[in-house]
Amino acid sequence: MGQLIFAALFFFGFISPLWADCRASLDNYRAKQKLRTENPIGYQKRIKSDGEKLQQCRQQSWLKSQGIWLRLYPGDALPGVMDQVLDRIVDLGYSHVFVEVFYDGRVLLPVSQNQSPWRSVTAEAVKEGKLPADTDLWQMAVTKGRERGLKVYGWLFTLNFGYGYGENADRVSVLARNGRGETSISNSKIDRELAKNGNSFYLPLTETEHLFIDPYHPQAQQDARQIVRQFLSAKPDGMVFDYIRFPNTKPTMNDRVENLWIYGEASRQALMKTAKTSAARQELQNYLDGSENNPQLWQQATDHAYNGVLQFARAITSPIPPTMPIGTVFFPGGNRRAGQKLDSRMQPWDRFPPSWQRHPMTYGLCLDGKCVAQEVEQVLTQSSPQTLVCPVLAGIWSQPFNGHAPLEVQMAEIRRRTPQITCLSHFVYGWIEPESDRERKFLIPPPSFN
Repeated sequence: MGQLIFAALFFFGFISPLWADCRASLDNYRAKQKLRTENPIGYQKRIKSDGEKLQQCRQQSWLKSQGIWLRLYPGDALPGVMDQVLDRIVDLGYSHVFVEVFYDGRVLLPVSQNQSPWRSVTAEAVKEGKLPADTDLWQMAVTKGRERGLKVYGWLFTLNFGYGYGENADRVSVLARNGRGETSISNSKIDRELAKNGNSFYLPLTETEHLFIDPYHPQAQQDARQIVRQFLSAKPDGMVFDYIRFPNTKPTMNDRVENLWIYGEASRQALMKTAKTSAARQELQNYLDGSENNPQLWQQATDHAYNGVLQFARAITSPIPPTMPIGTVFFPGGNRRAGQKLDSRMQPWDRFPPSWQRHPMTYGLCLDGKCVAQEVEQVLTQSSPQTLVCPVLAGIWSQPFNGHAPLEVQMAEIRRRTPQITCLSHFVYGWIEPESDRERKFLIPPPSFN
């Protein structure tokens, strides 16, 4: 198999300029791939040596940890492909890689070991005979990453269980509902016939195709805990949780109880139990069913929604060893308040345990990077000094991208305004290395819907 095409610019040698990229030369990457095909023993020595050089560079830099977010494809299981990707990540100066292991209703588990209600990412490739059923992309990523000195974290969706989860007839009661009886995909415009049988995974998805669950439902907690345990068997360096919130709906700032996602069976029962007397229960029942405005009950209802997110987070992270880093991924504005109005995402990131890492998606659109640094400052002011804050930046190196400043511009502004930040990451590998991402995606082509 030929080497994958890589497009990013390189600097020569492991260096530490202002934005602390610690990148290696393109010649270094080419020499390494030549060794991979011609001298396997020399290749193993080289990747170990390059990993050590990167660690030394990071130790000397103001930026001790630089991560990148990565989606794997079935084709990454083919000989040499994942090696090339991870070599590229090291040569680009990244010390951490966040691998998607649960997203869009799929899990990065071997088909032969997947007892969860979600399909495996490799399901179709296995069915077509292109990969064996025991193909374990996640274990491969952890093992090969560690050979290169990379820290490998699992990256999971949390309350967003994926469109395909709704196809399980025995999970209907698990779904989050608002006061109109709607689920988060009730207003989806997706072709439901085309999306069935797990095919939604291969279709363009928006927020209205993200299926959120009732965080109070024990079945939801059990399903999520089960896959967390399985992902832990690969012995990663940490786990980070995304979509740890409710849907982003209109109005974006909400003050109406019927718009809250607390009307699922388990959530409503749990809320009613908070009422101490029969009169209080009746008053709360009337309020939920459309009674007039009541600031006290509004506070009770919104606290219940926030607590659902927090309880679910605690429940599904319970299998994680106390020594393993846990992180949360969130938008800084997800916990906004304006009088009685609250951000519809109901994301209480400021209430997560201070021992958990915070990975705020600071995606501000400005070409000087100032708006991004302001978002970082906002998170720091709401975080304990003991909490590790690692901003997630969107964009690419050396040039603007979809309204985002070049990564080095954003990083320089963060360093100038918040020098206490020593950890950040870049979203996403597919943007920074688009040719690599496209080629890998079609090494084992996804199903056709013609």
